[in-house]
Amino acid sequence: MLAKVVLGVTTATSVAAGTCAYRLFRQTRTDPLTGLGNREALEAAFNRVRWHRRGLVAVALGDMNGFKAFNDTYGHRFGDRVLIEVGAVLRHMAFRGEVPVRLHGDEFAVLLPWVVSADDAERRAREFQAAVATITEIDGQPVEVSMALGVMTAPAETAQLSGLLASADDRMYGDKHTTRTHTAAESVSVSQ
Repeated sequence: MLAKVVLGVTTATSVAAGTCAYRLFRQTRTDPLTGLGNREALEAAFNRVRWHRRGLVAVALGDMNGFKAFNDTYGHRFGDRVLIEVGAVLRHMAFRGEVPVRLHGDEFAVLLPWVVSADDAERRAREFQAAVATITEIDGQPVEVSMALGVMTAPAETAQLSGLLASADDRMYGDKHTTRTHTAAESVSVSQ
């Protein structure tokens, strides 16, 4: 009888320890605000793709246009709500295997492991961008939410995440510059 009790306690302790370890492991890979993965989750998913996939892999990197204005106008809690909504949209838009993450601040990334070409990756990135732009109200407050996005594609077997992120970052700032140029041109044409 004592042996059964000891075995039961040992088993229960092992299960509880395993559950606790899994929760801690998951917390280290999850952004606490949005519930998306974080940089560590992105790195882990990228490494899995690199070792198990042939063909192309892409990373889309984006940050919010004018995000500081949300915080300055409505406060940081409202800014957090914007980030939560963006995270929810990215999660909803992600196909199986795609990994949306919040890197930090208002910067997000999406691992695109199943692209067949650079054009395919670009198209998919623009779908994420368009979905974010559909956010028009948060907590009853009308908002205009947009994201500058850059995407980079490389062969999975030779790709380096840091290189893809750096190139996607350069392209993102090109997109941000293009958006500002179009917005400024529209302002000039409207005021004339």
